[in-house]
Amino acid sequence: MACDRRGEKNMSRGPWMRWWMVLCLVVGLSGCGRETLLRDLTERDANEIVAVLYASSMEATKVADPKGKAFSVEVLSADLARAVAVLRALGLPKSPRANLNEVFRATGFAPTPFEERVRYLWGQAQELERTISLMEGVLQTRVHVVTPDSANKRSDLQLSKASVYLSYDDRYDIEILVPRIRKMVSDSVEGLIPTQVEILAIPSRVDLKVVTEVPIRRVLGVRVHKSDANLLLIEVSVVLGLLVMSVGLHVSAILRRRARERDTPSTGTAGALAPGGAAEQPALRTR
Repeated sequence: MACDRRGEKNMSRGPWMRWWMVLCLVVGLSGCGRETLLRDLTERDANEIVAVLYASSMEATKVADPKGKAFSVEVLSADLARAVAVLRALGLPKSPRANLNEVFRATGFAPTPFEERVRYLWGQAQELERTISLMEGVLQTRVHVVTPDSANKRSDLQLSKASVYLSYDDRYDIEILVPRIRKMVSDSVEGLIPTQVEILAIPSRVDLKVVTEVPIRRVLGVRVHKSDANLLLIEVSVVLGLLVMSVGLHVSAILRRRARERDTPSTGTAGALAPGGAAEQPALRTR
């Protein structure tokens, strides 16, 4: 009876160990959820962002919407804060800018001369911003153009003006680009001379090297951050240990059950031969 109770106790441990192993796996995988980092991106912007995050040892995925016209980028929940910091430091994604074709798209209504002039200046500024943002080292840019009103009688005495704001990576020497930007803007706006173009260049103080150049290691075929390598090995060791323990308990329970099944028939046969533990002896006849 004591042996049976011990066997039942060992058998009852099996389900508990299985549930414990499942709980550990759930806890270990709970940090592997994914979050949407950005939505409504062009395919070019999505590819650029995925490449930058991959270079920073962050797993990023490009996901297309059902219509295939826009894309989103997903990252692991644990990497969300660092991904935002990296993209902010690099000025990504670039702000979408309308071109002149989009600005003057037919709307079905006849615009006034003033609306035509405002739309033209705004579209011209958008085109200049697009061109300047393609220069190496430029993170963000804004352009504002002011031209004299032709309806004003003194418009001939007034000059066109332009203001350019630049945010650039401090690892680049932007000063060599300032004269070229000034000339490009003045040549693009009618009646604008280079001396009337004001350029404000602000360096970005973020240490991009520390943010983007993250040391990575390959552990068991997986690319992980150097500081997370030991944690990954510990998690794998715990999971394997629980798996081996569960298999060992199952095998031990099966062996005990088979041993009881072998012992049960022999015990019953012995009891049948001799009730009370001793075999009956034939009585001797006396004269």
